[in-house]
Amino acid sequence: MMTAISLHQPPRMGAVIREQFRATAHTLYIPALGAAGITAIVTALAFADFFSGRGGVEFAPELSLVPALAGVLMAIIIWQRQKSFGSGYFWTLPVDRSKHAFAKVFAGWMILMIGAGLFLAWLLVLALITKGNITGDEMIKLLPGNIKPGDLIRALDPAVLTTVRWIPKPAFWLMPFTAATGTYVITTAVALGLKHPVRWIIAVVAAAFLITAIGQGIASDAFFERISPITRGVMYGRYGLDALLSGRNESLKTVVALTNGKTTSAWYAIPTVSDWIGGTLLWIGCGVIALMAALYRHREQR
Repeated sequence: MMTAISLHQPPRMGAVIREQFRATAHTLYIPALGAAGITAIVTALAFADFFSGRGGVEFAPELSLVPALAGVLMAIIIWQRQKSFGSGYFWTLPVDRSKHAFAKVFAGWMILMIGAGLFLAWLLVLALITKGNITGDEMIKLLPGNIKPGDLIRALDPAVLTTVRWIPKPAFWLMPFTAATGTYVITTAVALGLKHPVRWIIAVVAAAFLITAIGQGIASDAFFERISPITRGVMYGRYGLDALLSGRNESLKTVVALTNGKTTSAWYAIPTVSDWIGGTLLWIGCGVIALMAALYRHREQR
């Protein structure tokens, strides 16, 4: 008697993503409890400040640094115990290995976006209850136009500073979502594309310290003069990493000394939507390309 073998079609991509969403949400259960605890503590401190007359919560777009950090941590938590290379559960599933990895990445991104939305909603409610600033507008002092980021600023006459009211453009309120997406994609590409990502990170950090030590050992000012513009450009340039993380809200600010002996916070320029969009597209684009390369490494070998 012969036994017939029936072949079943692999599950659809949508079904795989839904299952990965459930599995990833379960993985993040304990970190979510930790985040809820921190949120409760911050909420209590905010109300304590409000009732003591110290002011309300500021609802500002540069708080996107918090979701950006969450994007890094989420990628690490999701992939820290996953055997991405060699034998692993991906090999036992009826779905192509690279497609399953993509489903896991996409499910994590959806959870991250939900988290970013909840974070913004919590901040807005907190700002409304504590009667804080919910529009993000503020009075800022602008430096003279001939002073650029990275310039050596000596004591300034207060009269050369221009005071203006800055109201963030509505587009900046998307920054928490784009910042979180950028850090999540880049970190995921590293975690998924390298067999030993922690070793690579340690090696890069050690190399950076070694290069710095060599530069200091030879006492070469020219060495640091060549390196500094590169690092400043990557971190704080027009389309640098800060453009992704805060729309240059951090890198365009500095503290200057005044001729009257005081110090004040001043801005080189007002952040623009175009710089934020350019930096966001650049860094997320690089992250997506790196992620595609990482997924390609996990394709099925037939």
